[in-house]
Amino acid sequence: MAARGASLPTVELRDINVLHWRGALVAAGAAPLARSGLDWFAIDTCQRRVAVVCGAEAAALARQEFPVDGALECFEGADAYAYLLRFAAGLESKLVAETEIFGQIKQAWREFSERASPLARELSPWVQLLFQDAKAVRAQHLGSLGSASYGSQTRRLLGDEAGGGATLLIGAGQLAQSIAPWLTGSQIWLWNRTGERAVELARELAKRDPARPVRVIEGELEAELAAWRRARNVIVCVPGQPSRDVARVAAWREREDRAGRVIHLGLGAEGAAPWNALPELVSLGALFDMLQAQSELRRRQFERARRACQEKALLRSLGANSSHPHSWEDLAAFDSL
Repeated sequence: MAARGASLPTVELRDINVLHWRGALVAAGAAPLARSGLDWFAIDTCQRRVAVVCGAEAAALARQEFPVDGALECFEGADAYAYLLRFAAGLESKLVAETEIFGQIKQAWREFSERASPLARELSPWVQLLFQDAKAVRAQHLGSLGSASYGSQTRRLLGDEAGGGATLLIGAGQLAQSIAPWLTGSQIWLWNRTGERAVELARELAKRDPARPVRVIEGELEAELAAWRRARNVIVCVPGQPSRDVARVAAWREREDRAGRVIHLGLGAEGAAPWNALPELVSLGALFDMLQAQSELRRRQFERARRACQEKALLRSLGANSSHPHSWEDLAAFDSL
């Protein structure tokens, strides 16, 4: 069945093209407009850029909007829909089955659809079907895995440390917003280069839990460093900043309390100087490495979820309202999956 309230698509699935570039991008509040003026639905995250267009000509123009380095993948028709479904279900993320990506895609679509461009109107029915199918895949194949999010993994890493003193959160972007609600059991200190963003995050946390102690650290570098010297734990949700990082590491080492941990989610697996000198450091890359020890059950569930994405894409290619194969010939198409 089509998503409730969704109109029938005016473009066929075979005309939809998706371009995917995997690279280090800072997730923006809104995906950028194409330099060429191309009407495209773009999604930027910290791991990738994805663009959705209609037609081969638009896909060729969209290629020019991507960095020249890195591998660019292109999908068309049912394969494009299957990729978007895996993307929305968290199956393309390094943290497999993460939950935050679905919200990021919905927010990107909300901002794009507000432009009321021709492409937004054409894609709207397909996007609504995509959201419906992504929820179904997660419910049927990933619902029993427990929470898979940056916030939940950060909370597990802190363990008992979370209740031993204040936790300083550096940054107030999407990553910090997804992690902050998980930092229970201790006072949260928020610092961001743009103070207004930290205040907004503090307000959101207060709405969720009015009793939670949240403090915004006001001021520039010296105020931030003073918080580093007093915090029990620090979680960094911004990329490495050479001009500040040396001072941050020095301030951390000046603490009287030698317990605690620094979780730097802006560093890759190889880390970076001067952070590598801290034995209590956990980088984003290290977090991914720890999560690679998946159980056999989780691996099989992921495989079933990926197959379900391809099956749903093939069914959608038979017709937007398709939920079941149409005939024995259609059933045969799944034998190759």
